[in-house]
Amino acid sequence: MGENFVVRKAAVLGAGVMGAQIAAHLVNANVETLLFELPAKEGDPNGNVKKALEGLKKLDPSPLASPAKLTCIQPANYEQHLEKLRECDLVIEAIAERIDWKSDLYRKVAPHLGARTIFASNTSGLSINTLAQAFPEELRHRFCGIHFFNPPRYMHLVELIACAGTDAALLDNLEEFLVSTLGKGVVRTKDTPNFIANRIGVFSMLATKHHAQAFGLGFDTVDALTGRYLGRPKSATFRTLDVVGLDVFAHVVNTMRENLTDDPWHKHFELPGWFNRLVDQGALGQKAKRGVYQKIGKEIHVLDIHTDAYRLSDSKVDDAVKEILRERDWAKKLAGLRSNPHPQAQFLWAAFRDVFHYCALQLESIADNARDLDFAVRWGFGWDNGPFEIWQAAGWQQVAGWISADIAAGKSMATVSLPAWVTEPSRAGVHTAQGSFAPSPLTPLPQAGEGGAQRREREPQYQPRSQLSVYRRQLFPDRLLGEAAHYGETIFENDSLRMWHTGDDIAILSFKTKMHAISNEVLDGILRAVDEAEAHWSALIIWQTEAPFSAGAHLLQLMQGVQEASGDQPAGLFDKLKGAAQRVKYTVAGGGGLGEIVNAATGNVPHVEEVVAKFQQVSQRLRYAQVPTIAAVYGLALGGGCEFSIHCTRIVASLETYIGLVEVGVGLLPAGGGCKEMALRAANEARGGDIFPHLKRYFQQIAMGEVAKSAELARDMGYLRSSDRIVLNQYELLHVAKQEALALTATAYRPPLQPRQIPVAGRTGIATLKAAMVNMLEGGFISEHDYNIGCRIAETMCGGDVEAGSLVDEQWLLDLERHHFMQLLATEKTRARVEYMLKNGKPLRN
Repeated sequence: MGENFVVRKAAVLGAGVMGAQIAAHLVNANVETLLFELPAKEGDPNGNVKKALEGLKKLDPSPLASPAKLTCIQPANYEQHLEKLRECDLVIEAIAERIDWKSDLYRKVAPHLGARTIFASNTSGLSINTLAQAFPEELRHRFCGIHFFNPPRYMHLVELIACAGTDAALLDNLEEFLVSTLGKGVVRTKDTPNFIANRIGVFSMLATKHHAQAFGLGFDTVDALTGRYLGRPKSATFRTLDVVGLDVFAHVVNTMRENLTDDPWHKHFELPGWFNRLVDQGALGQKAKRGVYQKIGKEIHVLDIHTDAYRLSDSKVDDAVKEILRERDWAKKLAGLRSNPHPQAQFLWAAFRDVFHYCALQLESIADNARDLDFAVRWGFGWDNGPFEIWQAAGWQQVAGWISADIAAGKSMATVSLPAWVTEPSRAGVHTAQGSFAPSPLTPLPQAGEGGAQRREREPQYQPRSQLSVYRRQLFPDRLLGEAAHYGETIFENDSLRMWHTGDDIAILSFKTKMHAISNEVLDGILRAVDEAEAHWSALIIWQTEAPFSAGAHLLQLMQGVQEASGDQPAGLFDKLKGAAQRVKYTVAGGGGLGEIVNAATGNVPHVEEVVAKFQQVSQRLRYAQVPTIAAVYGLALGGGCEFSIHCTRIVASLETYIGLVEVGVGLLPAGGGCKEMALRAANEARGGDIFPHLKRYFQQIAMGEVAKSAELARDMGYLRSSDRIVLNQYELLHVAKQEALALTATAYRPPLQPRQIPVAGRTGIATLKAAMVNMLEGGFISEHDYNIGCRIAETMCGGDVEAGSLVDEQWLLDLERHHFMQLLATEKTRARVEYMLKNGKPLRN
């Protein structure tokens, strides 16, 4: 393959659910892509592919980073276009999971592949070596498995599986492409049925199903217990089953049953009668609008296996069990579950125990090391922590003793003992600073004479992370639980943020507040950081050690600040709000400098306005600093987080960045420079022409609180400029941000000149926007308060009560922002919106 291997063009064979979405993600990464399907029997030969492409538009969440990407997928069919495969560097087969069908397709397309084409199957569990037999022997060195998880855009995991003859350099090249270009987390797996993630994830679901029945728990109760309380997706177990599809799950279980006959848990690889009845009825889950769950009107109903009918979902978690599940220390959590006699607690302990048992016994056969198993489950099934991570965090020897005791007592799903390596007295876990445990197979040691071969003793070994060059771009890769990360050397630090460096001349600023909310201390820290960067560093990067970039303001602080400023503090209000805040934590609807209002403890309203002005000062300092400022953004960048980003010299954004000015959700408008900045961008885009068409779309986005659902959409919406960068792998953000900083400083960076003559739409623009809102108000689409907020946004963005085309400066627009922000903050309805958001975690229409 060589050093210069690049995937310039790819093809996906099969336009089903997975094939079409894989093609979508390839074009998300700007890879030219062909999507093949059987020719239609009537009409356009590409009719089947085009139907699949139309189907992509209906999927939510969208597999496409931007709707415009859809046209970049080129339809093709097997009768007319096979010769086009010769132009492709990568061909991914994604047809139905049948070896005979796949084999026939391989024989058909093999003669048309280019001399350097990599051919990979997206099988979810079929043997790669068996599939390779249908591939010409002289091409098998370019054949492998490449298993994406559904939905491919959002699931981080891709499993990479070699066949016996796969070229090692090919796998290295493919891994680098998957990691950096497609943004994936790659785990190399052994060629065993269902590989790693499905093998462990599906076993976990089978164990959950088994113990739920044993302890008499309903599906909705199980889901209430096995979701976020355990650090797993909200869809938990049976809702996940509906999302995946009961037919798909059945196929995976059947693969295990047919191919793992020696597995000690083999008797549990069966699907119960209720499951098979649902499949026979076509109740396959979400895609059929009925499965384990069914939505009837606005109510969610769940299958009751005792009556074989649906009932209203009404899950209840026992209070004592709930307290155990809220414990963050895994040692205390598992000990509490094991010792509590309540069926819900015993169910959870049993499920954990059997998954730990299964992972320990199967590790050697399915994975190269424990890290690969943990990352496969985390990235493929959305767990916060992998099975071995949890076990190790809970106390390896203690948990191993509990598992062994339960096996001896006949409580485990299988009677086989734990492997010897698990119970070694010196073992404290499987993840160490040197690497992760890799159980090496016993190897024959030749002996003289007729005695044959003696087995060599196992030597424990710990495998470090991959040394492929692509991982040097991940300055701080995804960590295992308890794995230390040294974030450089501190320049200065306080309770709210830290400024640091990694040994070069680029400074990095990271927030320490929850959800990286913007407090008054954060504002002061940013101002200090910009001063420090200008004095001693070549550039300043704002990058968080974990998502989100910033989810906006702490609404409890807002309410405290408002009540203190007004002198109105109803008895018990703040205790009630604190409890609500603990439930919903930090909402995403704040921003624009709201959080820092808590510091107006004097009850002096003008002081509140001074704090808002400080937020505007921060945004302007980021824009006009004497060194480049770069926002490295991943996850939520809402309200104030968005305002910081759009004022930096550059944004380097992960594809999965969700950015927007959402202050209307709590009855306010962006007051940290957001309205000003979008008005300025509209004026620049007009290039001396009519401002209003450009301004109108920005007004609508702010007035509707619209959030871009990808970095590509953020660019379409104007939050990202053409000079801003989009990175598909979030772990490369800091590396790319540093490269941007180096490029900017290499050209003797100077900040932009401050515009002093910004044309505005004036009262004509305000009148036009108000007229549109009046129609919405009369039609019942918005409330009176929505209209009030919209009018104030319009007045701010149009430059106030001036003639159309009047020239103003940035400070004029900032003053308007601040004025209207304070006016809205004084209204009872805005305060009600903030309080409602705190209590319920969703916006109030009032």
